[in-house]
Amino acid sequence: MGRYYNGDIEGKFMFGVQGSDAGERFGAEQQESHYVDYYVNRDNYDKIVKILDEIKSKGHVERVEKMFEKENGWNNEILAKYGVSDKDMEEYADYEMGLQMKEWFDKHDHDTLYFTAEF
Repeated sequence: MGRYYNGDIEGKFMFGVQGSDAGERFGAEQQESHYVDYYVNRDNYDKIVKILDEIKSKGHVERVEKMFEKENGWNNEILAKYGVSDKDMEEYADYEMGLQMKEWFDKHDHDTLYFTAEF
């Protein structure tokens, strides 16, 4: 069982490394509900791109992707084998979410993206 987010973007939070509030990093703001409802305005697009570039430039994405080329999952032993840190995993997970946001804005003319995150 895992925690999911859905709406205009959809996915599953990476188990044990990504908080349900990961979208806030990219400008998402909470809405009232039993879940956490978020919206991201298009005026955050430049912020999204900047954060994605920052994450990628630090090598987090490359290290995790190289690991996933050889492995279907991860545990502490696998992380150590490939030199992937918990921070790498967290940044990679956030990168994937931020990339979904960017791609959604790239494909849609809407000014606001909505999604709901499970807690």
